[in-house]
Amino acid sequence: MKKQILTSIIFTFFSIFALAQEGEPTFIKIKIKNNSFLPKKCTLISYTPGDQGNGTQGYWLLPKGSKEFSFKEGTKIFLANQKQVDNVMAGKRIDTDKPFLIVKKENKDQEFGF
Repeated sequence: MKKQILTSIIFTFFSIFALAQEGEPTFIKIKIKNNSFLPKKCTLISYTPGDQGNGTQGYWLLPKGSKEFSFKEGTKIFLANQKQVDNVMAGKRIDTDKPFLIVKKENKDQEFGF
């Protein structure tokens, strides 16, 4: 009887562990680089599959500078202009516009200039 209970507990533990591993999203690291000789403002707006709303991040990048980001696979990334930023700040969506990048596994550790 004790052997059956112990076997059941071990089986349950490994089943839960295996299910928890399957549910973890895959994050892909990319770099955004300023190809200019002047500082540039970079506003990234992202739409991740399965998430409501968007992610918005703004940075100033020095000349030839870069910034590293991690996104889930399938995320649409927009290098937003001021009109797109204004639309998002007004509560509208821009995910029907053409994205700068849709994150794929092949993009891992790639650098994208603007």
